[in-house]
This record gives sequence, structure tokens and C-alpha cells, in this order.
Amino acid sequence: MEIRPALPDDVPELADLHVTCWAETYPGLVPVEEIARFDRNMRLRQWEQQIARGTSRIVIAPGAGFAQLGPQREAALAARGFKEELYALYLTRAAQGCGLGRALFAAALGPAPGPLSAMVLGGNDRACRFYETTGAWLAERRPERIGEARIIDLLYLWDAAPAL
Repeated sequence: MEIRPALPDDVPELADLHVTCWAETYPGLVPVEEIARFDRNMRLRQWEQQIARGTSRIVIAPGAGFAQLGPQREAALAARGFKEELYALYLTRAAQGCGLGRALFAAALGPAPGPLSAMVLGGNDRACRFYETTGAWLAERRPERIGEARIIDLLYLWDAAPAL
């Protein structure tokens, strides 16, 4: 499957993939009303801004998934040496289980990966297992909110480059 850097022309595809992946992954973890709030129009704006900003690496496997990795957003983690953060790694259900997640992650990492972090929605056991098999460890559980919904975010850390 083709994996390549996302371009401005990929914004509609990124938005569609993002909406599809949320609809497939988060029922039962996030209220349906909150999933619906993150609709295609919202995702179109999000991805237009992300690509225009150019501060992260976004890779896409058209029709299957995408990954986004960039500078650490938490100063405390950056101070501890976790200079980068995996912002997103999403695959459609049909694309899971064939190595594409590892390939997208590797493509987003770039040439000299080091320690990094990722947040995972509590209850997303498949994502947790995936990160743990690549060498991440669960560092913290954080109560958060998505709209009115109370959730738990799980902070995963890689002390070295992920084992992909």
C-alpha cells in the first residue's frame, strides 16, 4: 500500500479517514453525540490548518489511514527529553492487522527518531497493545473531557525509538 507525505490536496481524504476511524473506534468509549460533533466540516478545517502550518509530519495511506507526529506539546515532557509526540495514528477497521500501522508510524517518525509520547483514549485496548508491542510504556492516566463526556487519557512514552 502506498504511504506518502500528505499534501494540501489530501485534506478531504484526511477528513474522511478521521471521521470514519472515530466512528469505527470510539463508540462505547465516547458518547455518540461527541463523536458526531467531530464531523467532516470540522475535520476539513483541522487538516487544512495542520498542513498549512507545516510543523508536523503527516503521512497518509489513501483509503486506509494516516499518522501525524510533531514537536512535543507538553513542556514538562519536552524537558524530560521527550521532544516529539505522536499526535495521531488512525487506520480504518478494514486496514488493521496487516502491518500498515507500523508502516505509517515508521514513515511519520522520520530519519532519527528518539524518545516520544502519545496519548491514547482509555479503553482503546487495541491501540494500547500496539504501542506496548513497539516499546511504549504506560506512564500516566489522566482524567479529561471530550465536550461533556468524562474520559481517561493514557500517556504512553517511548524511551527510545519505537521498535517497528
